[in-house]
Amino acid sequence: MNPLFVGIDVSSKNNVTYLMKPDGSKHSSFSVQNNLGGAKLMSEKIVSALEAMRFNDVVIGLEATSIYGDGLVCALREDGRLGRYQRKIHVLNPKQVRKFKDSYPDLPKNDWVDAFVIADHLRFGRIGKEVYMDDYRYKSLQTLTRARFDVVQNLTREK
Repeated sequence: MNPLFVGIDVSSKNNVTYLMKPDGSKHSSFSVQNNLGGAKLMSEKIVSALEAMRFNDVVIGLEATSIYGDGLVCALREDGRLGRYQRKIHVLNPKQVRKFKDSYPDLPKNDWVDAFVIADHLRFGRIGKEVYMDDYRYKSLQTLTRARFDVVQNLTREK
């Protein structure tokens, strides 16, 4: 099994992606917008890399970043082009990634380096089980319900 490792640094505006070969060398890196169009473009680039290297497996990882990565995880999970491949999607604890990055003391702090560190962390393994997300159709309702709860709590506290 030779998987392609995909590290994604998620932010509110864009997603920086690093594609790593099984030996640790770089295949490519790119940045896309953090929206559905960007997720589709990312998926297309991942699929083209898988086809070019003739791989059947892909391991995708990103840091847990509040609500910014939820839509991306759902888009990658539901994408039909990626569905032809064996894929695992991991949402990593930021503390876990930061501790792994400490083993590279000379690396600067930026989105491109963070995407590399996530991909390299996936390559070394030692990651628990794949992320489980509820049905994405209910995610919007969950977000709205939580926001309403917070507003009610704030109003009650202010009164």
